[in-house]
Amino acid sequence: MKTFTVRDLDRQPAKVLKVCDQEGAVNIRRRDGRSYRLLAEAAPGRMRLPSDFVRQHLRRTARLFPEPISAAQAQLVDKLIAGE
Repeated sequence: MKTFTVRDLDRQPAKVLKVCDQEGAVNIRRRDGRSYRLLAEAAPGRMRLPSDFVRQHLRRTARLFPEPISAAQAQLVDKLIAGE
């Protein structure tokens, strides 16, 4: 998680908010050592991904499994999980 100063927030608020949107949260540190966490809220109807790791994982999963499994395969997996 990226850390900014109060000065950064005052002089470059767009940059701080952009990083907050990308990473999901940022820390804001004061001169006296106190720190605060700024969390991004997802826009209504829009899924927000918290980090590049999650984006990379979703891309990798989509590449490995381009099509969902069939109903017959799903039933077989359910039976295996149930121990039947």
